[in-house]
Amino acid sequence: MAESNKLDLLTTEQVAEYTHMSASFFEKRRSYKKSPAYLKIGARVFYRRAIIDEWLETRSCEDFTHGA
Repeated sequence: MAESNKLDLLTTEQVAEYTHMSASFFEKRRSYKKSPAYLKIGARVFYRRAIIDEWLETRSCEDFTHGA
């Protein structure tokens, strides 16, 4: 089993696919210190799936009413 599967770590490309966003979105957010928490191992960047799920939850819109 690969190490990334054991810890449920995702690469930037995998996070982009998982969230339906571009890899460059996450790369830019990292450079501006506005990305979800990540791990840097050597030159490689990984995100924990649980952190990405939490990050997505904070961006959900709950009010879908129209013309209230």
